[in-house]
Amino acid sequence: MRYLIIGNSAAGIFAAETIRGLDPDGQITMISKEDCLPYSRCLTSYFLGKEIREEDMYIRSKKFYSETGIKFIGRNVKRIDSDSKCACLESGENVPYDKLLVATGASPFSPPLEGSDMEGVFQLRTLADAKAMAEFAPKVKTAVVMGAGLVGLKGAHGLHELGIKVIVVGSAPYLMRYSTDPESSDILIRLLEKDGYRILLNTKADRILGERNSEGKMSVSGVVLNSGEHIPCQMVLKAIGVRPNVQLVEGSGVFVNKGIVVDEEMETYVKDIYAAGDVAEAKNLLQVGKSVSALWPTATEQGIIAGCNMAGLKRRYQGSMALNSAVIGGVGLISAGIMNLPPGEGIVLKASEPKSNFYRKFVVKDGRLIGMIMVGKIEGAGILSGLIRKRAKVDINYLNCLLTNPVKYQGYFPAGKGGM
Repeated sequence: MRYLIIGNSAAGIFAAETIRGLDPDGQITMISKEDCLPYSRCLTSYFLGKEIREEDMYIRSKKFYSETGIKFIGRNVKRIDSDSKCACLESGENVPYDKLLVATGASPFSPPLEGSDMEGVFQLRTLADAKAMAEFAPKVKTAVVMGAGLVGLKGAHGLHELGIKVIVVGSAPYLMRYSTDPESSDILIRLLEKDGYRILLNTKADRILGERNSEGKMSVSGVVLNSGEHIPCQMVLKAIGVRPNVQLVEGSGVFVNKGIVVDEEMETYVKDIYAAGDVAEAKNLLQVGKSVSALWPTATEQGIIAGCNMAGLKRRYQGSMALNSAVIGGVGLISAGIMNLPPGEGIVLKASEPKSNFYRKFVVKDGRLIGMIMVGKIEGAGILSGLIRKRAKVDINYLNCLLTNPVKYQGYFPAGKGGM
């Protein structure tokens, strides 16, 4: 059996290892446009901030491919020919397959903005991006980060660790809008501002300004906001969002919505072609339909499921849910599931002590915990996220108790009279 995996990050690596465990004699080929060892993209901001070394980023050893019998090709795939069952590389080479996994991840996306082609404008997704920013950083006193989501805040943290003044500009009304709510965001903003960050929400960049440097190149000199304010700076980090890398399947018959649509076995609508990770649009655990989940744990799980099914061991993907964690100003944040419901739907339980950097929110619908936010005392968050994932019935009085008390495993989760 010839297995072809395009992409060598979380989904691709875990799929390859799963296949090798189930099919010791199968031929596995892995292709990636990044000609390097597999590494964790989650750590790029920490590498940028000099908190970890480059060798700490890699998730497998230098002998990984040789020890697992995987052929690695450091090239870019131009397209998939599903009729001939081969991947067409930009070099002109064709790589045949019997089973194919597309695990190409996602790439940064931001709307067109005047001045984006100047020196000093960056995106932070790959190790190469982090190295380029680190090399340029000595020229920077002030940086503007466009995007107030988790990616933007992680990039801002890396720059802040280098001693750079950071201004975060976000169009949303609160920080990390897919992982928080206004109350938890207020705590995070206060912590960031205490550390020297400037946070501007409900705001967009109108254009990037530049001037010629000593080499005659146009380099960033400032940003003009839609409010009219001019912020002098030497670097702009565009961290507004990401989009799945689906270009290579165009014309192959593979159905693409927001991502490559897959079934519960991670197979696309074209037989023998699978997708996993940030590029895949798969079953949503808590909501009707499918969604793209750009999370490392999701990618590893989907990779394992895809690898099992490609090698002939039937396994079904149970679905993804939002799960995010961060440490801001020394205070932990964990959120999971559906954090915000439309007015009138379900029940929301809250407890807040802003001065102590403490906040908890539980979202309940049909007697089940479907979402939670914890700021400050986050011990036991894994128990609650497990509750959400299991879709277990929970007593509303029990949850009320957990709002202000330690979350501990009781051996069971009650669903008594207080349940909805």
